[in-house]
Amino acid sequence: MTPRSKARLRAALLALPLVALVGYFGWQAVRPDPNATPTTPSAAPGTNFPPPAAGSEYRNTDAAFVGTAACVGCHKTNHQSYLLTAHSQALADIDPDREPPDATFEHKPSGRTYRVYRENGKLRHEETLKDAKGKVVAKLDHPVRYLVGSGHFCRTYFVEVDGFLLESPITYYTGRQRYDLSPGYDFAQHWSFERQVTQGCVKCHSGGVAAVGGAVHKHAIREHAVGCESCHGPGSKHAERYRGNAAPTGPDLTIVNPAKLSRPLLEAVCAECHLGAVASVRLRGRGPDDFRPGMPLADHRVDYRAAGDGGRMTVTGHFEQLRQSKCYTSSQMTCITCHDPHAKEKPKDVAAHHRQQCMSCHEPAKCKAPADSRAKTTPADNCVSCHMPKGDTDIPHLAFSHHRIGIHTTKPQPPASAPTLEPIGDVSHLSDADNLRNLALAYLQAGEKQGYEKFAPAFADRALPLLEKAYALGLRDPETTQWLAQLTFPRDARKAVGYARETLAAKDAHPEMRAYALMVCANADAAAGRFKEAAAHLKELVQLRRQADDWRFLGDCYLQAGDTREAITAYKQALDIRPFRPKNHAGLAEAYRRLGDAAKFREHSALAQWLQFARQE
Repeated sequence: MTPRSKARLRAALLALPLVALVGYFGWQAVRPDPNATPTTPSAAPGTNFPPPAAGSEYRNTDAAFVGTAACVGCHKTNHQSYLLTAHSQALADIDPDREPPDATFEHKPSGRTYRVYRENGKLRHEETLKDAKGKVVAKLDHPVRYLVGSGHFCRTYFVEVDGFLLESPITYYTGRQRYDLSPGYDFAQHWSFERQVTQGCVKCHSGGVAAVGGAVHKHAIREHAVGCESCHGPGSKHAERYRGNAAPTGPDLTIVNPAKLSRPLLEAVCAECHLGAVASVRLRGRGPDDFRPGMPLADHRVDYRAAGDGGRMTVTGHFEQLRQSKCYTSSQMTCITCHDPHAKEKPKDVAAHHRQQCMSCHEPAKCKAPADSRAKTTPADNCVSCHMPKGDTDIPHLAFSHHRIGIHTTKPQPPASAPTLEPIGDVSHLSDADNLRNLALAYLQAGEKQGYEKFAPAFADRALPLLEKAYALGLRDPETTQWLAQLTFPRDARKAVGYARETLAAKDAHPEMRAYALMVCANADAAAGRFKEAAAHLKELVQLRRQADDWRFLGDCYLQAGDTREAITAYKQALDIRPFRPKNHAGLAEAYRRLGDAAKFREHSALAQWLQFARQE
């Protein structure tokens, strides 16, 4: 395995919950007293209601969503212009007839072959691993459910398996006109079809999303693509206002017109998806779908950057970069200065269009670059090519325009040591306890971000004392307690279980928080030899999320509890999710050995050995 592959594998492991690593790779190392009662730290007096919010003058913050189709009748021109935007193509049901041709390609680091093909009117993605003789060792094959993105740069795909929404490892890159592995997958032991799609991801590519059945990655999508109500707010009260013949009078506060908002509130509409900082932390009591246009974003989340690291390029970091521009600080420009969401037509000459925007404030004669030099490097005299150059992003294969408008002489370098995180914007409206909590969660989130993975242990060390201080000040929200459970477990399992139980008892615990807390309890029970109790936690966990390691851990617990047949069922489910992992075959082999099935024992033992040594997983 190359150093690069090892680094990416380490990054993938760090993206899993810390306690999961303890459970899967050595829960026997932590053995609390099996007769001890888990303890909950004493609660300090404090406030647990959500931080106050400024609200909005608009009446549609609590209205119902009606969908883009309901807007078209009265707003045909705006709808036609909306269809010209990338927002209208952010998420769509897959149409096999409009997708690139079938293809096959190999990925040498993993040894796997990928195939895109059509069958019975469906587009399918296949992943196969063969041995040296060409025999199929492992294969996954799923129909594609959604196309993500406008396709200008790439075409990303989601599959739906057992109701869970997952990212496909296959992406089509428009510039190169060919399929390749999806961004973040280009290493030996990548995610396969196991990278689960978060609610936040779906929200920014759709007209709204809600969790289904209390599961982490099962989503009910309100509307495909980013619709009218994503920027204008829910439309039920607006529709009611204009029903009938009487023309209403007075200001219309039933719908938000972003162009009429103050600059901070207008920016909030765009920044909800386009800020993309090193970390974005939701405030206590705020859900991913609670923000509405017309509200201050700071009342819903806090974004963090690495101190002194503002020049790095990220795909969704346009907003932070723009704010560092003199063009921005010296004027009242906003996103819609250059990006008109309702332009009547796409510019035929993009360079000329953006140059015209620049010339509305700048005089051509004051450009410091000599005219003859500009004519050689940018014959179209394209201001953007110099002052907003395309550069490497945090997603491989892609380049986007840098939104810090200025003179770029050096390429930003990643930090050499663990940086200090600082909030973007004012956080003085939040309590000390909330700011401690938010900063801790920001460090933990940053440790999973590409380019910062190597700092994850240092970030975790910084986060724990911050969370402990917030807890001592009285915070008991599920994110605080579940992260305390995870971070405390390797040091004090009894205390960690107390935190986990607080999380499980919380009525407002997000399914993801509940899943992590269940894993803490399962690890503690398994470490103490209480395998039946651990299995009970894991049976609930596997209903909340779809991960092979959860099922394998459940199989281990069944095996240790003497329930061999249930262990076989769990191991098979782990293999259905990730057939490339030797430990899944090893566990199944041991179960068959105990059952006395020698043939299947030899079959899965051989597969485990081949995968372990031939593929070095």
